[in-house]
Amino acid sequence: MQKTEQCQKGRCYMDNLRNEPLDRLQQLIQDALPTPNSQLQERLKAGIEALLAENRDLAARAEREHNALLAAIGRRGIVYDAAGKAIVVSSGEGDRVARALLGRGEGGTALYYPDGNPVRPEDLPGRRAIGGEQLIDVRFILHDGQAEEIYISVSATPIVTGGTISGAVVTWLDVTEEERTRRRVEEMNRLLEGLFESLGDIVAVQLPDHTILRYNRTGYELIGMRPEEVRGRKCYELIGRTAPCTVCATAHAVVSRKREVVEKFVPEFGRYLECRSSPILDENGEVAFIVEQLYDVTDRKRAEDELRESEATARALLNAPSEMIILLDRTGRLIEVNETATRRFARSREDLIGRSLFEFFPPDEAAVYVARLGEVVASGRPARFEDAWEGRFYDVILYPAADERGNVVRVAAVARDVTGKKRGEDALRKRTHDLNERVKELSVLYEVSRIIERHSKSSLDEIFREVVRVLPSGWEFPENAVARITVQGRRFATEHFEETPWRQASPIVVLGETVGMVEVCYLHERPERDEGPFLAEERALLDIVAGRLGGTIERFQAWDSLEKSESQFREIMQQSFDMIYTCYKEGGIAYISPAVTRILGYTPDEVLGRKCRDFIVPASLSAWEEGRKKIARGEPVEGLEVEFYRKDGSVAFLELNESPIVRDRSVIGVHVVGRDVTERKQNEQLRQHAFEQIERNIEQFAILGDHIRQPLQVILGMSELLDEEMATGKIREQVARINGYIAELDRGWIESRQVREFLRRYDLA
Repeated sequence: MQKTEQCQKGRCYMDNLRNEPLDRLQQLIQDALPTPNSQLQERLKAGIEALLAENRDLAARAEREHNALLAAIGRRGIVYDAAGKAIVVSSGEGDRVARALLGRGEGGTALYYPDGNPVRPEDLPGRRAIGGEQLIDVRFILHDGQAEEIYISVSATPIVTGGTISGAVVTWLDVTEEERTRRRVEEMNRLLEGLFESLGDIVAVQLPDHTILRYNRTGYELIGMRPEEVRGRKCYELIGRTAPCTVCATAHAVVSRKREVVEKFVPEFGRYLECRSSPILDENGEVAFIVEQLYDVTDRKRAEDELRESEATARALLNAPSEMIILLDRTGRLIEVNETATRRFARSREDLIGRSLFEFFPPDEAAVYVARLGEVVASGRPARFEDAWEGRFYDVILYPAADERGNVVRVAAVARDVTGKKRGEDALRKRTHDLNERVKELSVLYEVSRIIERHSKSSLDEIFREVVRVLPSGWEFPENAVARITVQGRRFATEHFEETPWRQASPIVVLGETVGMVEVCYLHERPERDEGPFLAEERALLDIVAGRLGGTIERFQAWDSLEKSESQFREIMQQSFDMIYTCYKEGGIAYISPAVTRILGYTPDEVLGRKCRDFIVPASLSAWEEGRKKIARGEPVEGLEVEFYRKDGSVAFLELNESPIVRDRSVIGVHVVGRDVTERKQNEQLRQHAFEQIERNIEQFAILGDHIRQPLQVILGMSELLDEEMATGKIREQVARINGYIAELDRGWIESRQVREFLRRYDLA
């Protein structure tokens, strides 16, 4: 152990001597030895020179071996002494990596950590190793301001001699290409991961035994689970099954070792899925993984079903119309027909398809159809025309169908049988003529009604003059018609009226008596109709007009009678002793007789428009409200006694008899007759007070008799105790006298009771 330490010290000493100049070494030896002679000095000098030469050869060989070793492992290095001085630089101090590691970053060369932070001088690998720290493959980035970044992997190891750090060795390896490759791999992995996760279809990676390794995001969303819930489970377990699907693409791919595709309905999802399982083989050709892709083909399947349904629907729609529908190519060959066409041609669909349409028509008709078909194909515009075939009429439409380039490739022919329509048009024209006649007649009736309404309060003569003027416009030939109205010797006629053989008349009847006539004449002969040249509807119109005029005359007569009756009724109401008024729910009092002034002190104008309850004394409101309820039910009210306020503030008693006013089954108001019973009510109150006083007097008579008799009996008893006969007799005399008075009171009390009973018996009390 001691020898080893001595050898290490000696090596260190020799390393130090190697760097000393020859003169300096010779001086050191001479100082250490006794004074040598000249010969010894020469021999010492020669020995030192030989030793130094050998030492330099050894040092050069050691450096070559060190560089060869570093080159063999792909690294370069720097050796530091204990003071941090670089004593060996394998690549030369001109290398930019060496400059950066030595902290000599001239020209902008600098050393950075992978996170982008610069390396401080005191944190350089060599200094950290001299400080006792060991670095193994630590990554740094080298920037020199011009070239691309250089990535290096650095290891630094301290050199320990005798327990003391005597230097350090720093080695580095250029890993730029490795780093770039790693980054490209990471970028590619991120890209692949992004594509994997962003796929809209479901992608799963599983083992051959159906164990799920992972899904993409769409897969996790479909099954509604998180990755940790799925990993390690079988694919069929995730949908609640205990065994693989009967038809499984993965099972087929494991056997065939090639891509397998299966389409099936998955009831757990309610969807149709296309399953594509692609095996990934290992180096031995065995299946290592299965990449399963699930495509949702529900929409496609449903579209296929809908297509089949739409084809059936199209066939049904083609056969549903009653029109003939034929699909032709450009030359007129039949491609498709509906059932109506097969019945019309009396041939089956198979017999018709493929044949030319024109062979079913005579040559001249076929030529017309050829020309029309050619026009539609050439112009690309539909054509419509009417045609007759075998005694029937058809409305035909040729409609072109073009391809994506706009070329007509098909023509649809739709032929509608309009024979009934054609026949109905004649009937329709006749019916239209008849309807126009009815419109004219209705217009005359409307105009007659409007005239009667407009002149309802004027004279009958105005009505007759206007009605005779509009009457001819309701007849079939108004330009040749004239009219006349004769009523009670008065005549009203149109201009140029003349009575001709072509005359139609209707009587005007009022209350069963004919009072006039309405006449319409044609000035010239016209075609024979239902009644001469007149229509049956014109006879009805004339009768209706005559009836309306008769009714108008009756109404005018009734109005005259009504006005007279109203005048008499109004005079009666004005002279009535009772207060008569009409009150509506919305408008208040609408009418009140002049008697209101005598009874309540108000003039009629002061009361109109006001509500009845405004005049009711509060004590009578409850009784009055009960009357209102009966009126609201449509029931009359009789003998309702209510107190009203007079204008001077006093109170009047009125006895009301009320009748509801009903319109459209709803009560809208009330008619009231109010009789002033104030004097009667006052007399009744006085009489009631008198009888009440009699009652009180009778009671007082009975009480007074009792109160007098008791003290008299006491006085009479006390007099019996006196010794004086004279005084006692006097007292007895007076007591008897008083008893006589009391007996008279008793007789009056009895008579009062008899009077009261008499009054009650005859309902006078």
